[in-house]
Formats: sequence, C-alpha cells, structure tokens
Amino acid sequence: MSAKTLLVAGSCVWVLTACAIGRPIPQPTTYIIDPPAAAAVPSDLRGREALRIGNVRVAAPYAGSALIYRLDDVRYVTDPYHGFVSDPSSMLASEIADWLDEEGRFGVVGQPGSTRSAPYVLEATVTQLYGDFRSGSRPAAVVAAQFALIEQISARPKVMYEHTIVRRVPLPQASPDDLVRGYGTALGQMLSEIAPDLSAQMNH
Repeated sequence: MSAKTLLVAGSCVWVLTACAIGRPIPQPTTYIIDPPAAAAVPSDLRGREALRIGNVRVAAPYAGSALIYRLDDVRYVTDPYHGFVSDPSSMLASEIADWLDEEGRFGVVGQPGSTRSAPYVLEATVTQLYGDFRSGSRPAAVVAAQFALIEQISARPKVMYEHTIVRRVPLPQASPDDLVRGYGTALGQMLSEIAPDLSAQMNH
C-alpha cells in the first residue's frame, strides 16, 4: 500500500471519528411488564392452600431481553434500544406471584425459588411475546402462554389443570411504551381467567 493511500485512509478514519465525537450515544430504555393491580376477592372466596410459582419458561425466539416486533408474515426484528430490565422468564414469574398473592384467593403465593414448601406449583410456558406491527393492521401486543397446576402432595406429582391462553391487545400506536403496557394488560387478563380455576382445583 502506498504512502498516499495510507494518508487518504487515515484521513477518512479521522473524519469518521471526529463526526462521532460529540454525537450523543443512544441510551437503551428498559421496561417491566406490570399488569393492572388485582382486585382483592371477597373473604368467602379466599382459600387456605399455599401455591408456589415454579418455572416460567419463554420460548427461545422471545427469551431475550430486547423487544420483538413483527413486520410481516415472516420478518421479526429485535429492538437494540428498548428491552426488559431482566430476562423475561424471571420477570414474568415474579409478576405472576405478586399478582396472585395480591388477589388473595390463595393462602400464600411463594415466589420462584422460594424455600417455602407448598402443595401446589404453578408453571407456565410463554410461546408468543411480540408486538404485531405489520403494515395495514392495527398494532397489537401478542402474548400466548400455557399454564399447568401441579399437585405435589402425592408420592408422584401430577398435573391437576392445564390451560392455554392467547391474548391480542390493540395498541394506540406501534411504540415500545405502548407495547409493554399491552403486555401488562394481557398478563392481567390471563391471570384473571385462570385464578378461579386454580382455586377450584386446589380446594375441591
């Protein structure tokens, strides 16, 4: 490589570096999925059985912290500047435990990893978690999850209840803030649907 070529290349690098200096570096924005507060159930609906939240798994395509947007039938993109404050599995597990405990339908609801023994464990697998931002349709938050209640009183644990729920929550606009709020709405709807069923199985 000639000295002239090196000089030109060096000048280009200097120009690019100089342009970058002083330009604000985009800061990532982080979110928590926060469902609406649970309405406390009447005293006659309160049970005594303890429930613990077990494994909450998120399917591989959605298991990262970055928000995911669907652009068309086959294209999904991740947003490097907007994501969850922690991995979605642990965040959702904690939110589920807090919501069910706040509702008051169960004697106590243990957080994932709690050493408190409980005769029943609730597990979940989230199979969809994305913003549907396809052109020509109203933006929506899409959440799908499979719930399973496992009874651990017997010598061999057994599944007492299984239910799959898919929620599509329309959004005012295709923005990260609205998407995460939509996730919270969807999670609240899901828990409101399964809570009576879980209680009925645990107190039959």
